[in-house]
Amino acid sequence: MTVLPPVGRRIGEAAAPRAGWAQGAVLVALAGAAWARMLGTLWTTWMTNDNYSHGPLVPLVSLVLVWLRRDKLRALPLAPDARGLWVVGAGCALLVLGIRADLFAAQEWSLLVAIAGLVLAFLGVPALRMLAFPILYLGFMLTFPPLIMNTLNFALKNLAVQSAGFGAKLFGARFEREGMQIFFPDGELRVEAPCSGLRSLVALLATGALFAYFQRGGVWRRAAVVLAAVPIALAGNVARLLLLLVAADRRGVAWATGGFHDVTGYVLYAVALALLLGLRMLLTPRPGREVAR
Repeated sequence: MTVLPPVGRRIGEAAAPRAGWAQGAVLVALAGAAWARMLGTLWTTWMTNDNYSHGPLVPLVSLVLVWLRRDKLRALPLAPDARGLWVVGAGCALLVLGIRADLFAAQEWSLLVAIAGLVLAFLGVPALRMLAFPILYLGFMLTFPPLIMNTLNFALKNLAVQSAGFGAKLFGARFEREGMQIFFPDGELRVEAPCSGLRSLVALLATGALFAYFQRGGVWRRAAVVLAAVPIALAGNVARLLLLLVAADRRGVAWATGGFHDVTGYVLYAVALALLLGLRMLLTPRPGREVAR
């Protein structure tokens, strides 16, 4: 009985036996059923946790990346590799391990392993190489383990509060700070987890990785675009908190934590995106100086 489509054709040629594709569809359906619970939990996290509100966009971006390369993908030789079934099996084993050990991160990453295995099994190594980035990009939709999340949140909040507090003092703002609580004459401003900047950091890293994927030039140019997302995101969050502290001193805590709080978030994220895009344009080789990809 045929399990994988035959070797020797192009991926875009629809001449493979129907039985092979039918069996492949059944395998994909079974995989979907196996990961249904994890996907449901992941969707709930996206809808209820602001740190992961970008999650639904990531698989859409990955699909667009695949669609943009559809012509090149169709032109590749169809080279099914049975080793992909072992990779799928490894993904299933990782899923079971994650469930038994109550490690949600293991359950999430097992899905990406299984997807890579299915591509290898039914399309082959050339297709897996071409689709490696869209598959890995799905990692941006996944969640952090709670311990890592709490550690990062605290470290980023502490950095933002100390840096913004120092800057606000230079602008003449008057307040007293105790940990993550900042006291003004007319009220208190508490820096919560969403203000750590982790959400914007992950989102900007995802954007930087996307920019790097399309970046022309050497590897160092792509790496520079991705790595630059970290200081840009951190500086943007510090600048936002600094503006809130100065506004709270000048106009009051209620005014600063109202509409001004939301507007500064959107504006500074847009500025961060513009800086990242500007860096990408700066690193793009000029015509006549093109560097091989």
